[in-house]
Amino acid sequence: MPLCVEMIGTDYKGDQLVSLCHYGEQNGDAMRDPDIVYEIQSHESGDLALPTSFRNDYAGLNQEVFDYGADGKPTGVRAKLQKELIAFSATWFKNLNEQGFFGPEAKREILQA
Repeated sequence: MPLCVEMIGTDYKGDQLVSLCHYGEQNGDAMRDPDIVYEIQSHESGDLALPTSFRNDYAGLNQEVFDYGADGKPTGVRAKLQKELIAFSATWFKNLNEQGFFGPEAKREILQA
């Protein structure tokens, strides 16, 4: 499946939010399998991609790491889910790398809205 990478906005601190998603199809509908949104945090030692949500349409899952207040700021964190998504992401990134998505031969298309 192709990998879709989208810059979808910023969080309340101004950190970039990026979605990584595979899309499948079911009954003519696009299905996310999975879609993970990452908050990109810049640090002196390099950027960190922190997962903030997970969605899998086939499984009917939509999970958010943070609870948010009316002002858009986090009011709570689901630490166990965050830890699980970090572990999942490590495996997923390894697989994506082995499949050639991050290599120089990967086909990249930039689509404008």
